[in-house]
Amino acid sequence: MQILKISNAQIETKNHEIKHNDKVKLSSTGGLAVQADSSPSPTADEDDRDGWLFKKTETGTGKFNYYIYGASGSSHQFTFDDLKSVHMCCSIDSWANTASVPIINVYSKPTGSGDHAAWYHSRKDYSIKSSHKILAGEHINLYTGDRPELQNDNRNIPLETLTSNGDCAGTEEILYIVVASDSASLMNTKILLTEAGYNLNNEIKRNIKFVV
Repeated sequence: MQILKISNAQIETKNHEIKHNDKVKLSSTGGLAVQADSSPSPTADEDDRDGWLFKKTETGTGKFNYYIYGASGSSHQFTFDDLKSVHMCCSIDSWANTASVPIINVYSKPTGSGDHAAWYHSRKDYSIKSSHKILAGEHINLYTGDRPELQNDNRNIPLETLTSNGDCAGTEEILYIVVASDSASLMNTKILLTEAGYNLNNEIKRNIKFVV
């Protein structure tokens, strides 16, 4: 996935340089790699807001998966224990239930023994608790782990519900970090995502802007 190679190539640069350079364009080769298996594909916003708009156009399990970190080509492999936080800045334009809210998936590398699936060993899923109140169209920061320091006035809402699939040992090496919509969301679910990022061991803090 090209954008993941770009991110890893910048690992040893200074954080402020990474921050200034971190963006992915919707129609670029890197943007298509980040979108990967999303269905339907994201589009520009209908009202010219910044970010990528996902609209679920039919019933079923259609969802977006935006791969913001990949281990291939990195000079160092990070583990579940190294991951201090993951975040996304978004707006949920149509609200039905908690399945309308995006989630975070973190996958570990397959080991060939006890793998939860053919292509990964374990998966951690982070989702929202039903007690949180969110307005349709409200710009929010969703996160897991440490609350990120972001340059916006959005309300910060934690994704506190963890579902573990597989061993999920802290020493497992991370394969992918993915921000995604819930496959159980209803038709016409609309989510605008503007930024996403992560903190690895308080050494590498990335914030990626989604541009059109």
